Amino acid sequence: MSTELPPSLTAAMPLLERLHLAVWFFDMRRQSIVWANRQALQLWDAADLASLQERDFSISSEALRTRLAVYQAAFAEQRAVEENWTLYPHGLPLQVRCHCARFDNDWPDLMKVEAVPVSVDADTVRSVEMLRHVREMVSLYDDNGMVLQRNPAAALALPPSEGDALLASLPDPKLLAELRLAAMESRGVRRVVDVRLADGSMVRHQVQLFRIRDPATGESAMLISQHDVSDREKLLQLQRERSEELQGILDALPLPMVISELASERIRYANRLAIERYGMWLGSSSEFTPTSAALYEHAAERKRFLEILQQEGQVIDFHAVLRDREQRPFDASLTGCLIDYRGIPCVLASILDISHILQREHALEATLQHERELAEMQRRFVSMVSHEYRTPLAVIDGIAQRLQRQPELFHGEPLQSRAQRLRDMVKHMVSLADSVLTLTRLEEGQLVVQQGPVRLVPLLAELVEQSQDIHPDCQIEVSFAADDVLIVDGDAELLRVVFGNLISNAIKYSPRWQRLALRCTVAGREVHVTVQDWGVGIPADEQDKLFTRFFRASTALGIPGSGMGLALVRELVQRHGGSIAVDSSEDEGTRFTVRLPLLPALDERH
Repeated sequence: MSTELPPSLTAAMPLLERLHLAVWFFDMRRQSIVWANRQALQLWDAADLASLQERDFSISSEALRTRLAVYQAAFAEQRAVEENWTLYPHGLPLQVRCHCARFDNDWPDLMKVEAVPVSVDADTVRSVEMLRHVREMVSLYDDNGMVLQRNPAAALALPPSEGDALLASLPDPKLLAELRLAAMESRGVRRVVDVRLADGSMVRHQVQLFRIRDPATGESAMLISQHDVSDREKLLQLQRERSEELQGILDALPLPMVISELASERIRYANRLAIERYGMWLGSSSEFTPTSAALYEHAAERKRFLEILQQEGQVIDFHAVLRDREQRPFDASLTGCLIDYRGIPCVLASILDISHILQREHALEATLQHERELAEMQRRFVSMVSHEYRTPLAVIDGIAQRLQRQPELFHGEPLQSRAQRLRDMVKHMVSLADSVLTLTRLEEGQLVVQQGPVRLVPLLAELVEQSQDIHPDCQIEVSFAADDVLIVDGDAELLRVVFGNLISNAIKYSPRWQRLALRCTVAGREVHVTVQDWGVGIPADEQDKLFTRFFRASTALGIPGSGMGLALVRELVQRHGGSIAVDSSEDEGTRFTVRLPLLPALDERH
């Protein structure tokens, strides 16, 4: 091994070779011997320096690394270290007394070792080596706090040994006096205290103090062993925090959790939700006083639950009827398993209130029944639509056949009459198709209301005029002034559909289309449009279904219709922020009232 040596060592080599003392130089950074005199080679049982340098001197244990760090700290303070070493030339132990020091300040990693063989009994050697290898800090102090001996772990971590080193390590005089007194009065004292380290930092140590006699002088001494518990205390604190966090999580769970003894059924633990819902409370012994049997409405269900639990070790989704804190029964799903709680066989169970689930199942069944009814209504609707299309198509086909067979007969008034009838039939079919398409768009959410100011009086007057053109014999009583300013925020075309349907129905269901009334009134910030007829009316027990799609009252039998008009009217009125109401008596007529909000800027005029 070629290693550069300091000039001072090169100059001293001849003198060192003549010494009857074993001397070698150890590079602490490279962990190797760089030079040794003849006495050192004999001590190490090496033929020459080269063969000695081939040996492995690397630091392999934590204790040796700590010991080397102690040496470096002492050398930095220009102090030497003298202590016994155990060397192992060719694996055999050899006890030597070593004086170790830094050789040259310009070469801080180079340590000079002077060694003299000594005789030490085996027990002493073993005791010393054990103290050197343990990570526990062990120190021996006299009554004045002076350091008599420290193992490497203590020498490295604790304050320097000059003066009252014990007070430097335990800077609280009152605490130190208390510990000394306690150690004198008993065989030993164990405490967790704040300790100052060599770097000035304060840490938590668990300290054990023993009053003994110094085996070298027979004087009273204090043996102290200590180790850092900062990490352990942090861990314990973390565990406490996590325990509190876990408790918070358990208390925040949406499920009541209960632990009860398997044999006595005594409840040992319940989370917050279980306490709130089932009236449990904490007793003075920090245990719950009720029994789990008190939760059950039927004792047989509790018995069956335990039977399954003992047979299979767990129960999942067991249905039972339990009682809440008001003793009201409710449907519950229980999931449980067997556990050992503080050495006692117990049952851990979660309770899920499924009353609302069963209610939803019943509601779902009702919805399915409603869907079946809708399907039946749709079937009837398809049948009605087929009938509604068949009649006008038959009329159109009949007129077309007559025109083909006898075209010479149709000119002038007869031709105009037939053409008008064809147009009426087509208009009826288009109206029916429009109703179907509009209803489909409503169901699919595709109908958009084009909002804008709409003057109701002109719109209604136009619809009345169109109706009288179609039914000139019908008397329509109008109750609103032509110059009334009634403006709503809406879609004019959709509002025509609303009021056109109501006027058309009033005419259709009146005897011989004789009479109907249309009125507009203002109530607060709303306009009320009433369409009234004195026709067949609607039975009282059918009026709640009147706005259901495809529904037709029993009094409408024999009168053409699809059952979509009023459903469409209500949907459109609601899209305009309004409402519709019906008042009817069988054989006396019907009155529909549509309420729509007026525009805020204009409603104050009325």
